[in-house]
Amino acid sequence: MLFQDSQLNELELGSILEPDPIPFSFDTLGWKIVFMVLVLLWLYTIYRLLIKYKHNKYKRDAIVEIKELIKNDHPESKFITNVLLVLKRTALQSYSRLDVASLQGDDWLTFLDKKVSGINFIKYKNHISNAVYRDTFEPSTEFDKEEFSRMTIKWIKNHA
Repeated sequence: MLFQDSQLNELELGSILEPDPIPFSFDTLGWKIVFMVLVLLWLYTIYRLLIKYKHNKYKRDAIVEIKELIKNDHPESKFITNVLLVLKRTALQSYSRLDVASLQGDDWLTFLDKKVSGINFIKYKNHISNAVYRDTFEPSTEFDKEEFSRMTIKWIKNHA
């Protein structure tokens, strides 16, 4: 033992010296860097949203065109033909021209059905083929214009 009991009693340490508290301030370099990083992230996010918005303009235009077709009182054959033209134009915006342009008939309807789940254009294949290729429409209870329109808008929104 280095210290004897008598020496411990004589040793007096005094009070503990604490440093002054460091003041909190946003004026330091670290906070300026954090602020700049947040501003850059915010600007990048806005930039990406604007790019996405501009890229999806063709979808918005196609949906407006479909809604106009729904409002107009065209015969069903003309309505179906115009809707399919809008769908083809929309598909050409997103997919390869080599893959989409040559599709017709059942292949075209199968392509549409595969790209978006919950879509069943093949169900209306007889009505579509009569409308597009013969310019006729046989009224029946099988064709539901509202459902056909909803499927079309859903496909446009979700195809890519």
